[in-house]
Formats: sequence, structure tokens, C-alpha cells
Amino acid sequence: MAHESTKEIDAIALLAGVASRTYVTADSLRAALDRYPSIRRRSLLAGLIDDLEAGTHSVLEHGYLAKVERAHGLPVGTRQALRSGPAGTQFRDVDYVAYHLVVELDGALGHDSWRDQGRDADRALDDLASVGSSTARLRFHQVFDTPCQTASRIARILRRNGWTGAMKACGEECRMKDV
Repeated sequence: MAHESTKEIDAIALLAGVASRTYVTADSLRAALDRYPSIRRRSLLAGLIDDLEAGTHSVLEHGYLAKVERAHGLPVGTRQALRSGPAGTQFRDVDYVAYHLVVELDGALGHDSWRDQGRDADRALDDLASVGSSTARLRFHQVFDTPCQTASRIARILRRNGWTGAMKACGEECRMKDV
């Protein structure tokens, strides 16, 4: 998280927490933002609201979208993709359906006990057995500390599974490996 300002992470976390309430929508957040035209960091907040509407529900999910997928020109995955399995209806953080890859972003919440990890392993096994999708499990390190290398690895998997797009450098100091 060395490249991420604490204030920006706090803003993402606060907005994601508010948006997790069932009565809060992206439209209601935009309306609230419009009521305060002089609010600081307006463009950041407006972009975060757009990303929340697209399905980012946490700091980690937003980080993956901004620092890995979007910054490196990877294809746009389906966020919060609905999948039915033996355990019922579940959501996948990012699903690259055409390329048989699911990316799960495992933050601290809901992934710390052996039962949580077992549940996650079952979901990955169900995806592989039912639709042939592999699951890449990413944590804060892969998203915030090494996003360029993570993008390279995801791009290699996507390419192996049929993606023909071109990955791009996220900036002058991008550390992506050639794919």
C-alpha cells in the first residue's frame, strides 16, 4: 500500500461501508454528492461511486479494478457475478467468463478461519467442476504492493485461455513483466 494515500484508502473504505447498506444506492450517493458542490476530492468520490455501482465492494476490490485491471489494460471482468452451486447462490468478485478465470479478492473479513478457507476452496472446486473456471485468490500484497506483477500473471492466465488483447504499462515506472 506504499503508493496509496491513507486518506484515499479511508475514503474508499468509508464509501464501501456506506454502500453495503441495502438502502444506499449509487444514485443516492450521487445525489448526496450533488448537494455539496464544494466538497473536497469530488472527482475521486464520483469515480468511487461509479466503481461501487460496477461492483467493487471493498478497498481490495477497488484496488484490483484500479491498480491491476484498469491500469494495465486487462479485459473488464464481471463484478459480483452470480453463480449457483451446491451451497446455493454465491457471488464471485471478478469473473472473466470468456476466459474461464475467477479472481477472488480475499481481505481479512470472512477469510481468516479454517472454515472460511474451506468454504472458499469448495467454491473454487465447484467452479472448476461445473464450468471449468480456475480461481486466482489475491490478497492485499498482490493488489497494492505488486500490482504490476499481478497484472502480468493474470494476463498470462487470460492469454492461455484465449485473450488476445494487449497489456499496457500503468506508468513510467511500471514493473510489469513481458507477457
